[in-house]
Order: sequence, then structure tokens, then C-alpha cells
Amino acid sequence: MQNTKAMQTLPKRSVSVIVPTYNRAAFLPIAIQSLFEQSFQNIEIIVVDDGSTDETKVVLEPLMDKIKYITTEHKGTAHARNTGMKAATGEYIAFLDSDDLYLPHKLELQVAFMEDHPEVDMVCTEFSGVDIDGNIDEFHMRDYHPIWKRMELTCEDIFSIQGKCSPVSVGEEFTYYIGNIFKFVLMDTLFPTNTVLLRKKILKNVGYQNESYRYLQEYEFFLRICKNHMVGFINTPTYMLYYHHAQSTNFITIEGEKTKQEVLKRIEVLSILLSCVLDWGYADKAYHKKNTKLVNCRFAELYCIIGVEWLEYGDQKKARKSFQSSYKFAFGIKAPIFWWFSFIPGILRRFMIKKFLKLERTVFLKLKRTFFGRPYKKRR
Repeated sequence: MQNTKAMQTLPKRSVSVIVPTYNRAAFLPIAIQSLFEQSFQNIEIIVVDDGSTDETKVVLEPLMDKIKYITTEHKGTAHARNTGMKAATGEYIAFLDSDDLYLPHKLELQVAFMEDHPEVDMVCTEFSGVDIDGNIDEFHMRDYHPIWKRMELTCEDIFSIQGKCSPVSVGEEFTYYIGNIFKFVLMDTLFPTNTVLLRKKILKNVGYQNESYRYLQEYEFFLRICKNHMVGFINTPTYMLYYHHAQSTNFITIEGEKTKQEVLKRIEVLSILLSCVLDWGYADKAYHKKNTKLVNCRFAELYCIIGVEWLEYGDQKKARKSFQSSYKFAFGIKAPIFWWFSFIPGILRRFMIKKFLKLERTVFLKLKRTFFGRPYKKRR
């Protein structure tokens, strides 16, 4: 379904932008400046200082009359974002990491879209990535989130409605999409936190980010939103992600040789993904009954990858248990073939891990692509 409409002059809505920060004094003023330069200016800027020990407060002193500054103990990004959301007074909420920035039209474009589409409770956009040498990847989302390439997804696969929007003051036409995207988000992260704009009122039902998770708090939060709310996507960059040496490691995408500590962190991330599928896919009996193969397939994939990580860590007992769960969900087999390969010597086992993991992922991709309504084609 496709619609085209011009967006009209915006009413006096307000946006609360939550900026969590921890020891980012060198980057923070640039991030906040990008908010001052927004074409939409009815903004409440909430900087939540997560117990910084650097010059954060000093660099913010000249801006204190233009921002709301909140300090907390160092409890992590989820706690900082929750603190900001609870203090927010705007009709809409957005997020900005303190070492990145918004493009000037971001909030105007998104607020205009939300005002024109009251059925949508959250909208996200494309974003650009900037490496340490200053090279820009303008449309960076498909490289940043592996599910797009791994599943060969397009926006037309994910969203049921497509249209064109043209904000009057921006002066350009953009493609937008709308739909219930929960089953796709259940497979993996689709979009970055900092492109999101959501209606504050939905927090009464959705709640806040889960602070008990060390990783993926945003993913689980957005998964809850997607479960019962329509989501929009505007296919233009509104946000700049800057890569630098001080960034936190994205453990879910670590490749190659890893230390044991890195393996454990990756297992923790994968286990959180497993919990998300359990809580929001499997535990919902009605949803699981309707989407049994899809949910079980995701379980099987995650258990398989966790099993490989445990083998790399050197815990064969936990690896075998994970492989058994993987085959149980995928094929109903209690004693998988992979079980026996976990007993072989280390050098040969490492070779077999790569071969069988490739086979496993091929099987899971075949299943998932079938569920998404497109026949599986093996890549050459």
C-alpha cells in the first residue's frame, strides 16, 4: 500500500532529547550543539551524567541555562536513559549518544511524520557512519546491523505500508514505511537507538529499559514497543555515528580470535537475546502457537551459536547442552550430530566448528526466509 502527502506546518509539540554521558567531555559539546542547530526548536535537552570523573560538568557550565543537567551514580546507560525519560516533559522522546550528533532536520522531519500518522507510536530513520579517518558511509544501517544482509531484507519485506512524505520547510521528498515489525525485530536489531523518536505516553504501558541487563537494554526495550505498537521508518539519514578508539566494544559482532573474557561477554549478549525471545515470543502462548516455527528457529540459531562459543571457551559440557537445545528446537532431535564433534581434539574441533556452524546457519536461514514469504536461494 502506498500513500503520498505533504506535511503541513507543525503544531507546538515538544521533544525531550535524552543525552546519557559518561566521561565524554571531549565529545559532549559537539553533540549538544547539533541539538541547538535543529530546525525544530521546541526541544528539552536532558543531559544525564552517569557519574563522570572527567571534565563533563566543566564543559557544560556555559550551557546550563539551555539544558537540564542531571547527575547520577555510575549505573550504566540504561539507568541514565531511564532517569532522563522519567524527567522528560515533552510529548515525544528521542535519544542522542554524547559522542555523536543529529543532522539539522532530524526532529522536524520525525515530529512532522508523527503528527501526520497518529497510528504510529515510534519512528526511526537511516543514519550515517563516520570512521576515524573521516570517511562517511551515508546509508550505514545495513552495514551496522547484520540482519539486513544476513537475511537479505528490504524495507518492503518488513513494512506493510509505503508512501512519500515532503515536510514543507525541509523541501525534500522522502520515502516512508509503516508496519507491525515485531517478528523481524525478534530475529535481531533492525535500527539504532539514536534515530528513534517515540511518543512518551506509551511508556505507561511499555515501561522503561531493563537495568538488570548489562547489554542490549535498548534492543529489549524496543522489542517491547514493537510487540504492540506500529512503527514507522523514514529512509533518509538523520544521525551521524562517529567511530573512535574510546567506544565501547560491540561484543555481538566480534569476529576472529577472541580472549576468554571476550567469549564470555559474547555469550552473555547471546543469552540476553535468548531471554528476549523467551519473554516476548515463547512465553506469549498465543503468539508462539501462531508463530511456532519462527520462534523455535530463532531459539535453535541462538543455542547453536552459544554452543560454538562454549566450545571456543573450552567448556564442552555447556557446549553439548547448547547444541542439544539447538537441535531440539530446530528438528526435534534430542542427541544432535554436533554433540559427538565436541569430544574431538582441540585443533580438529576448531576446524569442525567452522564447517558445522556454516551448515547450521544455512539451515536456519532457509527456514527463516521461508517464513518471510521468500524462497531460499543459496548464495554463490
